[in-house]
Amino acid sequence: MTAHSLEIVPLTGIPIIEPGDDLASVIMKAFRRPRIRPRPGDVLVVTHSIVSMAEGRVFYNAEIEPSAKATQIAATTGRSAQKVEVALREAVEVIREEPVLITKTKQGIVTDFSGVDQKNAPLGSYIALPADPDESARRLHYRLSKELGVHMPVIITDTHGRPWRLGAVNAAIGVAGMSPFFRNAGKEDLYGRHLTSSLVCLADELAEAAELVMGQADEGIPVALIRGVKYESEPGAARDIVRAVSEDLFRGDPRFTTTGR
Repeated sequence: MTAHSLEIVPLTGIPIIEPGDDLASVIMKAFRRPRIRPRPGDVLVVTHSIVSMAEGRVFYNAEIEPSAKATQIAATTGRSAQKVEVALREAVEVIREEPVLITKTKQGIVTDFSGVDQKNAPLGSYIALPADPDESARRLHYRLSKELGVHMPVIITDTHGRPWRLGAVNAAIGVAGMSPFFRNAGKEDLYGRHLTSSLVCLADELAEAAELVMGQADEGIPVALIRGVKYESEPGAARDIVRAVSEDLFRGDPRFTTTGR
């Protein structure tokens, strides 16, 4: 994984994405505009909001009828009942209701409000996560690799808060064309000791690095190319990153488990 340097190249000029847009074609045009020539070792990072928009995962306030449960949770969290309602529809499990609604989504992701957000959504609407972020990444990976003529891994990202540290960071929710991990097991440290269990989540590290260029506000850069990455090419998916409940130190031990049910 170690590289002497990495380059993060923003793909500029990507327009506002609408439901039904051919996202791969839009990204291809962004490659051609500044004549960026993809190379082996490049990885493409895409924010989930444009993937969700292209896939029609946008919900408008006027079409959302909050349930009594959503109204109750909204009152305790200070969020709109419409946002909470969409979050509940996207969840398979409510882990806790307050002070923040934490859920496990249909995609298997544990996050606040099921990843539903107003940020970079059309006025009066909310964007949900892609229905299957790994499949969305695979479609982009296959299409772009074919048209660009180079193996192009794709990472789809979302911004996540962390229960043990302040501040949100970008994380990989969809991966295709690479393993999300880099394994150091079998290598030696500076003193010749053999590493036995060092597992690095490379996909999350690249997602975080790309965010320094992509931003979270009105930067208008939803796609970035990271150049010079050394990754394991075996097939992988972002779902592999999620810990099983039995291994989750916050949820696996009933002493630390709080559910909203």
